[in-house]
Amino acid sequence: MIYNKKFQELINKLSTDESKEYESIKKDIQTLAQLHDKKEQRLNKIIKLSDQQQMAILELNEELDSYKENLEKKVEDEIRKQKEQEKILYEQSRLASIATMIDAVAHQWVQPLYLLTIQIELLNLEAEKNSGLSKERVAKFKEESQAQIEHMKQTLINFREFFKPISDQVIFSIKNNIHEAIELIEPDIKHHNINIVLNIENDFEINGNPNEFKHIIINLINNAKEQFLNNNIVNRQIQINIISDEKKLEIIDNAGGIDENIIDKIFDLYISSKDDQSGGMGLYLSQQIAKKHNGILSVTNTKDGAKFTFQLKD
Repeated sequence: MIYNKKFQELINKLSTDESKEYESIKKDIQTLAQLHDKKEQRLNKIIKLSDQQQMAILELNEELDSYKENLEKKVEDEIRKQKEQEKILYEQSRLASIATMIDAVAHQWVQPLYLLTIQIELLNLEAEKNSGLSKERVAKFKEESQAQIEHMKQTLINFREFFKPISDQVIFSIKNNIHEAIELIEPDIKHHNINIVLNIENDFEINGNPNEFKHIIINLINNAKEQFLNNNIVNRQIQINIISDEKKLEIIDNAGGIDENIIDKIFDLYISSKDDQSGGMGLYLSQQIAKKHNGILSVTNTKDGAKFTFQLKD
């Protein structure tokens, strides 16, 4: 505006002069003044627009900050919910395993209890026929009875160790873990006439929780057992291989395989290979335990069944 005043003064001064030269200068000055006014108006618009944009950016940043805080809270809530859900599922699986183990203990106790009953009856008959039992006979009875009791006690020890919580990670043998897992469900395996073939001469070690890892072995064997029953397989076989140089464990069955429509989702929650589609928790939890032990579970169909593979990551 200062420049406009100066221009106006010059114009007024030149307006008194009638010469053509001054008239030309007057027009030029008027043109310059008009151009300056237009530039000033444009600049004011730009400044005003810039202020509006800055306010919009500030408001947008505030919205983004609020959205970020809400998103972080939602993510934390979802992670917490997922952990709680996995904990519940693990406890459900654990309770299901307890039921299986109790059944296994019952099976394992049937024979020794039966033998103890026979030994007591035999000793009673001998006592009725001959009141003077020899020390040797009593000692033999004691030895045989004690052997059966020790077998029953060992069953309880194995049962207790399986469900014993282990807070710290330890290095454990895959080979020993397989033997211990099979021993826990051996009566159930025999009851369903399943032949277990072990190719585990070699071995490798894992850092983690051995009792949790046993759940993988037990879940995969139980999954095969269910498939044997569903598909009416008579000659039932499960082959377990340790490939130590590749840090790999394979469990292969001849139970007929998994439906190709669900095999890619078999480790998802509530996806089941069973006909009733009510299961799926065991394989999902097995995968979670595998990942927890720095590994991954995968499955492929073979000619006669399914092959589950646990692969330890490098």
